Amino acid sequence: SYLGFIWTLLAPMLHYIVMGLVFTMILKSTVENYFIYYFSGALFFSLVSSVLTRAPGLFLVNEHFIKKVAVPKLTFVLNGVAYEFVTFLLSGAALVFLGLISGKMILSLSIFSSFTTLVMVFFFLMGLSCGVSIATVYFRDLSHIIPVILQALFFITPIIYTIDMAPPRFHFLFEMNPLYYFVECFRLPILTGHSAPLNFHLICFGISALSLALGFALIQKFENRIVFKL
Repeated sequence: SYLGFIWTLLAPMLHYIVMGLVFTMILKSTVENYFIYYFSGALFFSLVSSVLTRAPGLFLVNEHFIKKVAVPKLTFVLNGVAYEFVTFLLSGAALVFLGLISGKMILSLSIFSSFTTLVMVFFFLMGLSCGVSIATVYFRDLSHIIPVILQALFFITPIIYTIDMAPPRFHFLFEMNPLYYFVECFRLPILTGHSAPLNFHLICFGISALSLALGFALIQKFENRIVFKL
């Protein structure tokens, strides 16, 4: 059990070290404290990517349970999202460890606002997972499309670059991307020791509430239909 925990931390730590060396030394990035800038953004996006990659198979993988036992479909969604969040917290421990030993991260009270962001993104991903998992029951090819969409989202979300590096005419793409607001609300307290602007938090709250409401509505509508399509 102890070795399993170590391997969970070791894998992201090695990944972060390699990417940090590439972007901070080889490319000589001009972003201040790029080590934390990249790692915090990439770590957050890995959570979103893991949840949405897992979402298409939530009902398909558990088909034998759904056909035999009358279990609320929301249980499978909640289990899948919660599992990825636990993995994320372990990886987050690796980020904090690397940041502290390198002297590039200073813990402050504002970091608690990052945890508030995680609560909002949990509800956001719950809603998205409900929609994606139901849609995949009817359109099985969606499981192949999701990774392509996630790859595009990675490059239109300021993770390996700052929004100032992009031409102003493309800034509207970031403003239309909900992940941009979540990433900034999560990263800024870790990077600067200050919380993100209030309007960013309000946007994240609104997106999360809308996503959760739509997801729950879909689950209730298709609760008794899913079993007939599996």
